[in-house]
Amino acid sequence: MLRRRRSRVLPPPPPDSLAPGGDGEEELDPAEIEAEARRRTGLVTPEDYLVDICGLHQLVMLGDQRYVAPHLELLASVLPQLWQRGVRNLAWEFTNTRCQAELDALVTASTWSAENAHDLFVDLMGVGLGYQQYVDVLHAVWDHNRALGPGVPGLRVVALGLPSFVEDPDLLDGRSGAEADLRNWWLGGDYRDVTAIHMANTLTNEVIRRRERAIVYADADRTTTKLLQLDEGRPAMSGGNLLYRWIGEGVQRVLFHGAVADVDAIQRVETLVAASPDAIDRFGIDLELSTLGDVPVRSVRGVVDGATAPLRLVDLADGYLYLGSVRDWRPAELIPGFLRPDNVAVAERQYRALDPRYEPYTLAELEELRDEGAAAVAETWPQLPEIDEDDGEPGAAQAAENGSSRSRRRSRRRQAARAEEAGT
Repeated sequence: MLRRRRSRVLPPPPPDSLAPGGDGEEELDPAEIEAEARRRTGLVTPEDYLVDICGLHQLVMLGDQRYVAPHLELLASVLPQLWQRGVRNLAWEFTNTRCQAELDALVTASTWSAENAHDLFVDLMGVGLGYQQYVDVLHAVWDHNRALGPGVPGLRVVALGLPSFVEDPDLLDGRSGAEADLRNWWLGGDYRDVTAIHMANTLTNEVIRRRERAIVYADADRTTTKLLQLDEGRPAMSGGNLLYRWIGEGVQRVLFHGAVADVDAIQRVETLVAASPDAIDRFGIDLELSTLGDVPVRSVRGVVDGATAPLRLVDLADGYLYLGSVRDWRPAELIPGFLRPDNVAVAERQYRALDPRYEPYTLAELEELRDEGAAAVAETWPQLPEIDEDDGEPGAAQAAENGSSRSRRRSRRRQAARAEEAGT
């Protein structure tokens, strides 16, 4: 069973205000009450779940692994529905805050400029983030805003990225800007703390103080709220932690399945989904109302409400999006023509600051690095054990345990065929 039984479901009390410290009360409209009831009483699609939870809270931190194409495609697809529910901001860490003016101009322009979009990602990571599905998210925002017509406030993309390393290789004297002590020196503090504070400050100024809502898309470790993770025994603060301490339940955390790289937890979730009578391959669900919330997550160390007890999924997040087995993930695609004569110098210096050498990298070398990075994307994701298709081999038990979506679909087709035969 994926859902826990409840005798009844009541809508949540109206929040005092969208913004902390605000005056008056904001009444929940009938659509919000219906959305809350639907979210809490049954399995809904990942799209509906995400739209519903974003419409009921000021901030939703959506944690993910990088370069997972279906997840980025889902995000792009729900933007119009989010706007309809009053969410006016998509905040993400995949463009730098220093480029906010260029980002605003991109998504409000009368014509789409793919080259301008590419340049934002070059500014962020040089050759490291030239993948089509990230550009497609920005294009979806632009397309939505264009359809609204003149004078109608559209979606805004809020840039949360902060350069956390020395970007000029000439200042590094052969050292890599990725070295932690150099990053700390450059930012004037532990780079992880500084980037967390930057995220919280940016969301405060660009969203909360404007009394608006936002979905915040970022790497999973940057979206923690009630969980304070420990890194080698030391607290690893995130922007979500800082905001949760301020506005409490006004900020929620939702995780894509597989976003937390705990292989045992991933396999356990897939086992429960395969064994569930609900017969659904993709859904969104509240973890406090689901048996999935009880799945142990042993690889994560942290504190929840001052306690360091063994953690479960429900301790990590409020909601969960399941789009299928991690084995079915499809990597994002490299952008052809990403590097051009007018941006390659910026990309080259960014890369040489991280992988130092005295002579500049050539365009051919940078393109080769991009190809190598794309080929290795899947290696950065959680690595589940191989499934042995031979029922007689030792791997068969593991295959049954994992229950990937492909094998479930095949099984259901066989069951449907048998049922049809029995009916005839």
